[in-house]
Amino acid sequence: MNLFTKKGRIALNFEPLFNPKKLNFMKKMLIPFGFAVLALVGASFTTLKPATDPIENVKLGGFVKIVNDTKQDIRIYTGSAHVTLYHNGGSTSVSCEAGKGIYTSDGSKKGKLIFTIDDSMCGKTVRLSAYL
Repeated sequence: MNLFTKKGRIALNFEPLFNPKKLNFMKKMLIPFGFAVLALVGASFTTLKPATDPIENVKLGGFVKIVNDTKQDIRIYTGSAHVTLYHNGGSTSVSCEAGKGIYTSDGSKKGKLIFTIDDSMCGKTVRLSAYL
């Protein structure tokens, strides 16, 4: 292909740029490439923030099982819910957070403190007869 004419000027031929076969190839390759570039640019602007509120008192996966081994039904407040524990074996589990109090309950209001959860109780069963 000769780019120069007889007079020494550069002859440009734009016909190959508009060839339908080449346009299909460009659509097939440039559009996905463009989306990939946009996705990478968008991902570069996102950052992960570290947690600002460290969990100090919670042992992950730790629970305390509270069992009513008395002869009467007891209502307790666990800090998040009012629970009725039926006599002779009614039980519930609460997350093991040191310093969390377990209170008596009338069903809607918390009453007096029964006991406070400490680290040694995590993963164990607490019997209410030891505290009542």
